[in-house]
Amino acid sequence: MALQTRTYYEKIARELRFPSKALIDGKFVDSVSGKRFTTVNPANGQALAEITSCGVEDVLAAETAARKAFEDGRWAQMSPQERKSILLRFSQLLLDHADELSVMESLDSGKPISDTVQGDVPDTAMTFAWYAEAIDKLEDSITATDAEHVSLVVREPLGVVGAILPWNFPMQMASWKLAPILATGNSVIVKPAKLTSLTMLRMAELAMEAGLPDGVLNVLPGSGNVIGTALGTHPWLEALTFTGSTAVGKQLLELSGRTNAKRILLEMGGKNPCIVMPDVKDLDYAAAQAVNAVFWNMGENCTSNSRLLVHRSIKDAFLEKVIAAAKEWKTGEPLNPDVQLGALVERSHMEQVLRYIKIGKAEGAKLVYGGRQLFAESGGNFVEPAVFDDVTPDMTITRKEIFGPVLAVMTFETEEEAIRLANDTEYGLQASLFTDNIKTAHRMARALRSGTVSVNCYSEGDIGTPFGGFKQSGFFSRDKSLWAARQYTELKTIWMQI
Repeated sequence: MALQTRTYYEKIARELRFPSKALIDGKFVDSVSGKRFTTVNPANGQALAEITSCGVEDVLAAETAARKAFEDGRWAQMSPQERKSILLRFSQLLLDHADELSVMESLDSGKPISDTVQGDVPDTAMTFAWYAEAIDKLEDSITATDAEHVSLVVREPLGVVGAILPWNFPMQMASWKLAPILATGNSVIVKPAKLTSLTMLRMAELAMEAGLPDGVLNVLPGSGNVIGTALGTHPWLEALTFTGSTAVGKQLLELSGRTNAKRILLEMGGKNPCIVMPDVKDLDYAAAQAVNAVFWNMGENCTSNSRLLVHRSIKDAFLEKVIAAAKEWKTGEPLNPDVQLGALVERSHMEQVLRYIKIGKAEGAKLVYGGRQLFAESGGNFVEPAVFDDVTPDMTITRKEIFGPVLAVMTFETEEEAIRLANDTEYGLQASLFTDNIKTAHRMARALRSGTVSVNCYSEGDIGTPFGGFKQSGFFSRDKSLWAARQYTELKTIWMQI
């Protein structure tokens, strides 16, 4: 999608109508309690909208509606072609409203408009279209038997699934969850992040316009502690999928264990390495990729390559190129198409990132670029990207997931040391590797304990590749690909004597 001018996007922003109500059983309603919360523009601290704040009673009502919709078969038993047609209409409606959604996402999250226009919105629409096209291609099987029996192995929808979304990629993460959940015939209760609820509520309106039956999709904005706990402890929910912090993911596992042992699918934190081997010839390209890997989306990204491991022989030359590449990233008003770094999502998060930068300096790391708060007079949450040199493995900025634009640079002498440093973390979501030696690439990619390893690029793969993590980055879960569709189904054997 082509970028327009800042004036164009600011005009859309002035004319936006912000959705504010929950969706339960096909109706947009206030919460039972009548409570509301304010969502704020991270770029200026000004209120955008008052949104209904749901509670336990609303979760119960949504589950009742979703359960009825599932059991009467209005969606689960609809023909694959009909479900496919509705999801394709929904995908097209997202594209028809792309500029509106892009601006809304930017205002609510602080994302640069260049990212929402060229990434978040088209990728969201594509994900729904991809899973829609997969619906009538997910085949069951017949196993070999003797002549007196027929053995069918079939997949059936789980039932009612809860989905708890993060605030850093509101639309994209919604599509990664909802597209496979809906494609496989389930009903769903969605809890958008309180900080970034607007686009999910607008997507719900478009889903109803596309023809999704009442009760199949329910959206409950509000507090994560309240709604997340209610979903985690609900005695009849079949599954709960979550993207967010490792600490909250562990809490959801505990809630499941204490109740009905519902299926818990977790995509959690990351402290991801980027390794640059001494044989790399094009250091300019590798530096540009490394900078993109850590600063994209202001570093508010679970796959942010916030640990840069560079061979000692090329470290000084490579760091110089990293700093030069970082200087090309412009921080500023998110609706400006020339900006690559917008505002951090909320003031308390900005203050936490700035604290980590202070801790890095206090522990002896050398701040070689950036690290300041910017545009304080705007009321926004802007942080200049920071690059630290002379970092050691035991430092806080090496161990903690900062979730901001902070890069920690370390050196290594051997391939074995690089692998050891890269794997020296409780996480294992993504890793990047730069080398011009194909044998080194294969050998090291296998040795890295990460759910995704990108070689000579920074990438999370595409919609056809599974996404999830090792260790405390994930649990029983992959987003994207046909693996995601399968995990929202139950496997059943039908053994028939004839």
